[in-house]
Amino acid sequence: MTNETISVGKCEVELFTDKKPYRGRPSGDRDGGEQSGFLRNFRVTSSDELNLMCGLIEWPNSDPEITPIDLLSGLGKHDNLRNRGRMTLSTNSEGNWVATLRALKYSPQKKYFTLHGVSEAELDEILGHSLRDFVLEVGALQFGTKSEIEGESGRSANQLAMVVTPGAIEPLAIAYTVTRALAVIKDFGLS
Repeated sequence: MTNETISVGKCEVELFTDKKPYRGRPSGDRDGGEQSGFLRNFRVTSSDELNLMCGLIEWPNSDPEITPIDLLSGLGKHDNLRNRGRMTLSTNSEGNWVATLRALKYSPQKKYFTLHGVSEAELDEILGHSLRDFVLEVGALQFGTKSEIEGESGRSANQLAMVVTPGAIEPLAIAYTVTRALAVIKDFGLS
């Protein structure tokens, strides 16, 4: 099988076809130990030297997540992608996965990138066109606020999210690339 490559703004995302065993500690399981799950890799590269290996990890006893696996090369600012920005997915009542869309944004107080809520217009600016249209075209089931998608009424009701079928790596890899890699490449938050 050949790997698929998708252009995402200034980045290329290479989706690997194999799923392999993975051992690690899920981010949402603060008290638990290591678990054995399954990993499907994707690589994010850019013309400014970024070469980041990422992965969709499916855990048996925790929520699935997308995480940076290894920063193979990049500029100094790309170090912000090494250990930051995991994207934990939740499972909705229909059994589909929900990804909350938060972006790495430069914090002048902290002097590094941290995850922040983001508007659809900001995501479109980072990507250069409509993220909503892009992810829906490649398989996302829904895109909108948590209020629109799940009827959420709490403090996260206005956060953007998307819904995908379990294992749908393509829309997840695109959203991860926009909200993590491209946000850092484009210095999101620096005026």
